[in-house]
Order: sequence, then C-alpha cells, then structure tokens
Amino acid sequence: MWTLGIDIAKFKHNASLLDESGRVVFKNLFFTNDGVGLEKLLNRIAETGRSPAGIVAGMESTGHYWTLLYQHLKQRGFEVQLINPLITSARRNIGIRGGKTDGIESLQIAKLLREIDLKKSALPDATVAELRSLTRMRFELMQDAVAEKIRLISLLDLAFPEYKDHFTDVFGRASREVLHNFPTAELLAKVDVRRLTGIISKASRGRMGRSQAEALKEAAQNSFARCLSNQTLEIEIKHLVDRLNLLLKQIDELEKRIADYLPDQQKLLQTIPGIGKVWAPTILAEVMPIFNPERRDGGSAFVAQAGLDPKMNQSGCSEGKARMSKRGSKYLRTALIEAASVAANTAKDPMFKAIYDKQIAKNKPHMVAVSHVANKLCHVIFAVLKNQKAYKPIIT
Repeated sequence: MWTLGIDIAKFKHNASLLDESGRVVFKNLFFTNDGVGLEKLLNRIAETGRSPAGIVAGMESTGHYWTLLYQHLKQRGFEVQLINPLITSARRNIGIRGGKTDGIESLQIAKLLREIDLKKSALPDATVAELRSLTRMRFELMQDAVAEKIRLISLLDLAFPEYKDHFTDVFGRASREVLHNFPTAELLAKVDVRRLTGIISKASRGRMGRSQAEALKEAAQNSFARCLSNQTLEIEIKHLVDRLNLLLKQIDELEKRIADYLPDQQKLLQTIPGIGKVWAPTILAEVMPIFNPERRDGGSAFVAQAGLDPKMNQSGCSEGKARMSKRGSKYLRTALIEAASVAANTAKDPMFKAIYDKQIAKNKPHMVAVSHVANKLCHVIFAVLKNQKAYKPIIT
C-alpha cells in the first residue's frame, strides 16, 4: 500500500508519498489549492508509474479547505481517509520541540496511514452532511437571537421598564409588533387605544385584545420612563426588533427544512427525555458520522466526540482535578448538556434524575452533576440508535 499524506492549508497544500515499504518517494511537494495545483500533484504521482487506485491519501479533517480536494481525489480513483486532528497533534507533540512544520506534517500523515490501529474521522454521507450544516447554521442563528433578546431587555429598562409585566412572552409575535410600531413608553402613551388593539389582536391571532391594549397604554402613561424623550433609543429598539424578526424567521425556515432529514431517526431520539425537536437533529448530525453499531465502546465514542470526557490536570506530586476536555463538537456538547438538564430536572426521568441527585448528594456543583447525566445520555443515544428501539428508563 502506497500512502499519500497531505497537509491542508488555505492557499497551498503540502504532500508526501511513501511506497509499500514505507520509503519516501517524494516529500514536501507544495501545490496550490486550485485546479493547477491538483494537476501538479497528479503529474508528480504519474511520474512514479503508480495508479491512483493503489494509493491511500490522507488529510486532517480540520476547517473546510480539505473538502474540495477530498472530492477531486475521490473522483480520480484515490482511496481518501480523513484523520482526526487530535491524533496528528498527539503524535507531533511526542517530540521535544512539538512544532508544526509543513514538510514534516505531510510525511507524518503518510506514516500514520500505514498504522493498522489508525482511528479515522468518518466522512458523513450527503444527507448527514447537509443536516449538520443546517443544524449548525440554526445553532449560530439561535445564539445571535439570544444576544439580541438580552440587548432588547436592557433597552426596555430605559425606554419602558414596566413593559415586561404586560406580556407573558416579551419576545412573542404580539409584543414584537407593538415594539416595532411604538418602541418607547412616550410613544405608547400617545397611541389611540383602538389602533393598539388592532395591532395586538392581529399579531396574537385574536388571543389578546382591547383589555391588554388599555392596560398597556395606562402603564405607558404612568411609566417612570415617560419623561425620557430619546429618538436614538427609539431607533435602536425598532432596528433591534427588525433584526430579531429576521433571525426568528430564518430559524423557522431552517427548522422546516431540518425536519425533512432522517425523520424516523429524529422521532426515535425524541423518545429520550430532554431530547426534543430542536436537539434531536443536532445530535444526529454530530454523531452519525462516527456511529458504528458494532463498536462496544460506541457510547464512549459519543462522549469523546462531545468533549465530555475528563481531562486530568496533574503536575509532579500535585494531584490535579479532572475537568471536561471540551475537545469535541461544541454543537453536540451544548445539545447534550441542555437535554441532560431537562431530562433530570424538568422531565424528572427516574434514571437520569437518580444520576443527577447522586452527584448533588456528593456536594458536586449543578453543572458537574448535569455533565454526568450527559455522559450517560451518550450511552443511551448509542443504544437507541443501535437497537432502533424507543427509550425505556432503566433504574440502576
């Protein structure tokens, strides 16, 4: 087996080729990240007389710059493997210097490909890859929406501090429509109650009406902030609501698309307490690329993928403390932590709650207890996916 190690970069990649005995055929070959660069690599390989079908190429699965090259090499007949960057990083750090050098890096990858016990990063198929892109996009939009909501609350404390008492959901459709038209107490105090009633009734689809409008206007007239006349504040709140509306619309559009991917698997995961419509597709998108039902340590693989595995900090005679490694997918880790918290404290599933209560009884902090639940959740998810059976609580 000939092995081709490729060190990926934004503008230029670097390649090294080893023959079946592990001898260097060529190394430190730089080629640009475009069609011209690809032809340069292929021509150099052609000079060896070796067919692409007899060469295993490998590269780290970091960033996104590997994607196009991966597809091109696959189309040319190479067997291409993605290598977990944690493996190459650990191997690189064995040396005293531990530095990253392009020529050495590609050669190191070529050597790693020859190892029988090499653990590769799995490349998800098109469906899972698309789902992962969509769920990660939604995650980032949700984070942006949370930031805008926090900012809106702080502005309302200046413009109309009593406003929050008049809506169950300050960020609901009716509330956002009111703020879009009348961002401050000063403006709300002057509005005709019939116009305000119409806005509230239409936005809430008839669930709220004149009584809410009258109460809101009266609060605005008596507001501590009514004396504040600030056009900049009015504009800022109006624009912030517009941005929030756009974010929520984009999130809604994404969720409709996401629901079409692996619907049966999503429903299966939703039988597990804490995993609802939001986190089920996110978890699927992050674990399916490494899911192998034959693995005995499949649950542990999910734990590592999420970065929930412990990392010990120890120096000399000092006995360090184990902390969450956080080396894996932040999207999966967030989904599992959120789901675990709901499973133990809201759904109060007997198994997950018992794990949580056991850690709390040991005087562990809330997040430590939740992380133990999340760890168990990984094993449950693996079992559900492996057996294709709905979750049933098991008391241990």
